[in-house]
Amino acid sequence: MAVTDDRSLAVKAVAASFMSVASVAVILRCYVRLCIVKGFGWDDSMMVFAMIFYLMFSGCMIGGSLYGTGKRFAALTPENRVTAMEYWWLCEIAYCFSSVGCKVSVCIFLMRVTVKRLHHWILYTVMFLTIITGLVFMFLMLLQCKPLEYFWTKVAGDPNIKGTCMDIQIIIAMTYVYSAFAALCDFTVGILPIFLVRRLNMHRKTKIAVAGILSMACIASCAVIVRLPFVKTFADPDFLYATVDIAIWSNIETGLGISAGSLATLRPLVRVIRGSAPERYYSIPSPMPWRSSRKQGIREDSVFPLSLLDHEAQGRLRVDKAGPATTVHSTHVHGTWFKWTRTSSEERLNAESPKDG
Repeated sequence: MAVTDDRSLAVKAVAASFMSVASVAVILRCYVRLCIVKGFGWDDSMMVFAMIFYLMFSGCMIGGSLYGTGKRFAALTPENRVTAMEYWWLCEIAYCFSSVGCKVSVCIFLMRVTVKRLHHWILYTVMFLTIITGLVFMFLMLLQCKPLEYFWTKVAGDPNIKGTCMDIQIIIAMTYVYSAFAALCDFTVGILPIFLVRRLNMHRKTKIAVAGILSMACIASCAVIVRLPFVKTFADPDFLYATVDIAIWSNIETGLGISAGSLATLRPLVRVIRGSAPERYYSIPSPMPWRSSRKQGIREDSVFPLSLLDHEAQGRLRVDKAGPATTVHSTHVHGTWFKWTRTSSEERLNAESPKDG
């Protein structure tokens, strides 16, 4: 067997590398949310959910490579072919759950720092499309053969094994559709932060940095696009060897999404390590969209903090908690909006009034 006919090492290396990076990023995220910010929310829970299935995804990739993923059928025993194909099937389950969980987590994360109703509806739409397309794609992949186990037992070469599978061209077409929706949702989530920060009273470099941090999760869409030319390999008879690129880029897509989505929450940890002073609050001159704002002690015409990177601001942004971390007040003095809290001194946030937002 030629060296070029064995790509199992690449499968193991990619899965192990991105799994390690994503694991560290999620562990640090959990530390920040539990120990520094002290506010573990639904976005964090969804990212942990995504990480659990990503561990399953990467583990099944590595397990499959030990039995035959990345190698040609001719070089494998029937038993190894069946085992490798079963691992591939499990990878499909893990990939769908992990990818959907990661995208939903990022959307919830952005909703905590979004105050305009339009932006909220955009994020709701992205979450809806992500969940629906992810579930449809998952069930299509899992139920493509009848009985289910025929997906992996058909490669054993045993004439006594009976079953049927869906036309592979339907699978290929649906994979293109799913990839298109995934890329669209990722780019939408990546572009939205630009509109979140463009009117803030920050230095230009700070705006670029904040928008960049919030947009990191859209990096995964690059892997989706790179994967598109390889979708047609689903129809290749030498399945385990031909689909290596799909497996690799799917793993990279999910690993990048989880890592980038978690790194975007680590600014408080960086400030603790550097011993920096508490970060200033930034806000947009827009009324709060939630009806519960009055109950939380926040006036609907008050300036709403945008900074997800300051732990006190994060506390006030927690719409899933019983009450705010501090009470926020605002006032209008000589055409300039100010705000103060019980734990911070008065500081200028934006030179525009809420009615201008």
